[in-house]
Formats: sequence, structure tokens, C-alpha cells
Amino acid sequence: MKNFNILNLSEASAPGAKSREEVDEQYRYWRKRVLYSAFIGYAFYYFCRVNISMALPYMQKDLHFNKFQLGLIVSVLQITYGVGKFLNGIIADRSNPRYVMSIGLFCSGLANLVFGFNSMLWALVLIWGLNGWFQSMGFPPGARLLSHWYTPKEYGKIWGIFGCSHQVGAAIIFIAGGYLVLLGWKYVFIVPSILAFLTAIFLFNRLRDIPENMGLPPVEEYKGEKLKSVAPAVVKKSKFFNEELFKNVLSNKFVWLTAFGNMFLYIVRYGLVTWTPLYISANKGVNVTKAGWVLAAFELVGIAGMLLAGFISDNTFKARRGPTMAIYMLLLAICIFLFWITPYGNTFLVILILALSGFLVYGPLMLVSVAAATYAGKKSAATSAGFTGFWGYVGATISGVGVGGAAEYYGWKGAFTLILLSAFLSSVFFALTWKATPYVAKETPKLI
Repeated sequence: MKNFNILNLSEASAPGAKSREEVDEQYRYWRKRVLYSAFIGYAFYYFCRVNISMALPYMQKDLHFNKFQLGLIVSVLQITYGVGKFLNGIIADRSNPRYVMSIGLFCSGLANLVFGFNSMLWALVLIWGLNGWFQSMGFPPGARLLSHWYTPKEYGKIWGIFGCSHQVGAAIIFIAGGYLVLLGWKYVFIVPSILAFLTAIFLFNRLRDIPENMGLPPVEEYKGEKLKSVAPAVVKKSKFFNEELFKNVLSNKFVWLTAFGNMFLYIVRYGLVTWTPLYISANKGVNVTKAGWVLAAFELVGIAGMLLAGFISDNTFKARRGPTMAIYMLLLAICIFLFWITPYGNTFLVILILALSGFLVYGPLMLVSVAAATYAGKKSAATSAGFTGFWGYVGATISGVGVGGAAEYYGWKGAFTLILLSAFLSSVFFALTWKATPYVAKETPKLI
């Protein structure tokens, strides 16, 4: 098998071999193009997912649904998204990310369009469930691309940048949704669907496959790092359930601990994102339009939390992700308690505490996928991210029916007790990975 070592590229003599200069030029071009294209694409995925948060108060009023029924619609997406993220993660590790990501966004836009023209509970549940599956086709191909175009030493920074995409997308749709809903809740779904169609075309045009399938050497060899590549020079077809799935993911205790921490993290995340507009409009004196700005602050300040978490875990903790995730979640539990006791009518304090909560939510949220990818290795990056994502959306399901049901039958105090407890448990599970180091070559993750 030909050696693709970057130091020897200029001497390559095989037919079609690329010189060192050609490889360097193509890598620099495609690394930037893959990153910004995936960033834009995933931002628009969120236009078609979290938009429902802004519609819930008006759907409750117009369709006469109670909180449990609204939670049912929300939760069915979390279920199908969680299952889909795991299965589509396996598919993404064996497919061209260009097709998976663009087709998923187009189909999600179609689901949103159909959702906007329906009003029956069973139809809304079915359509939003299908949307969850299509939404699950967004992140896994992004994980595959980033893990192959960038090295593990760059993950904290690069995944932090990519992770900001969903916050940018969510912030924009929260603000826009606060005004679109004044025209009718249906417009919160119809307008994003049109934008999704256009962005899907953009993704199909911009994205490509991993370096090895484009005639380039593995990224570790290009960067001259000592980590041994676990990907072959030519990616071969593999079985759907293969040895890597069981060895690198399902039998990896650090992946499991991260997954359970993510489950409780998502109860908190979606407990806040989904129910905040309804809660603060009824209990804090903030109308729905202002609630959109409040959630936008939650998302945008979260960008800083995400970037800082990547920097801290890369540098202070030397690529160990557990410490940063555990500390963030413990501080988040304190913020949730402060949000609960904030007095009625103090909009500024509500925005401030929720913004800080966003800062603390999105740091560990981004690091979960980074941790999963580094524990399992890049050959199983999308699968491990999909697996931890599945458990995250088990938590998101609880945040829909669970938090909604708690609010309906036990009051908001019961709902916030569930959210607060989940933040603490998430911190505990992440703390159990405190000393876990990244995957190196084909070794099992070890303790230092």
C-alpha cells in the first residue's frame, strides 16, 4: 500500500499521485470549505427544529391543547431524532456526508411545510416525528467530516466553531419566530421550510467526501502528527454492525458515561428551550415576542461558553473533556435555581440568568460529541456521536412529556425540580470521566 507521508509527497511517482504542494493547497481549500458549509447547513437545520418553541403558546391558544399534549408533539421528535441520530451515525460513517446532510435538510423542510398546514393532534405528532428523523441526518455527517478533515488536537477549537452553528440558527429563528407568530403560528413553520429547501441545494453544491476518498492522505499524515491513522487509504465497504461499533462504542465505558451525562444535560437544555416562552409569559411578565429575544440571548451567549469550553479542555485539561463538562453542569444547577426564584416583572434579571444558563449549557453540549469522537476514534466518530446523541434525546423526550406533564399536574415547581436534579446528575456522570484520555491509534481509552 502506498505511503502517503506528507514528507514524501513531492517524490510520489504513482499514476495520479499528488505532489506535496498540491496536497497542501487542496487541504487548505477544502478544510475551510467543509467547515463553513457544514456550519451554515446545520444552522438552518435548527430553523426547522426549535421553531416549535415559539409556536407553542399560540398553538395552545388556537388549538386548545394542554401542556401534556404539546409535550407529546415535542417529545415524538426527540424520540425519532434520538434513534435516528444513532442509526444515521452508523450510516454516515459509511456514506458520503454530502448526500446525507443535504437530503436530510430538504426532507425536514418538507415536513415543516406539511406541519404548518395541519391542526389535528395525531397528524401533528406524526409529522413532527418524521421531522425528527430527517433532523437526525444533520449532525452525524458533520461529525464525520470534521473528524476526517481535522486532527484530534484541533477538535476542541474546530468542533467549538461548528457547534456555534446551531446556536446562531436557533437565535435567529427565536427572534424571527417571535414576530412570525404574530401572523399566525403556521408561519413559524412555513417560512423556515422555504429557507431549508434553498440551503439543501447550497449544501449539495458545497460539500464533498472525506480526504481519503478524494485522493488525499489522512489528515494526521498531512499535519505531520504522530497519531496513527485508523482509516485506510481507500475506505472499504463494511457491514452495518461491525467490530468497530462494538469495540469502540458499545463496549467503551467512557462513551456510556458520557452518554448518560448527555441524557440529563438534554433534559435541562430542552426543558429550558422548549418551555421558557410559555413559562415566562405566564409567570415572569415577559410576552412571547420578548421571549424570543430572551432565548436568543440564551443561544448567543452560549457561543462564548462553547468556545471557552473547547479552549479550556484543549489547554488546561490537555484534551480531557470530563472536567470541563462536570464543572459547567454544576454551575448550571445554581443558575437554574436562581432563574426559578427571580421575581415577577424583572425582565432584565430573567435575560441575564438565562443568558448565563446558555453559556453553561452549550459548553458541555459541544464537548459531548468531541469526547465521544476522541474516546471511540475517528473511524467511529459519527457512530459514537450518534450514540451519545441518542441518549441525549432520550433526555429531550423526558423534557417534552416529562417536564410538560410535571408542569400540567404538579405545577412549574415540579417541572423545575426535575430540571434542577437533572443538571446535578449530569455533572456527576461527566465527573466519572474526569481522567479519561483521548483514543490513540487502536488502543482502548486509558486513565492517567
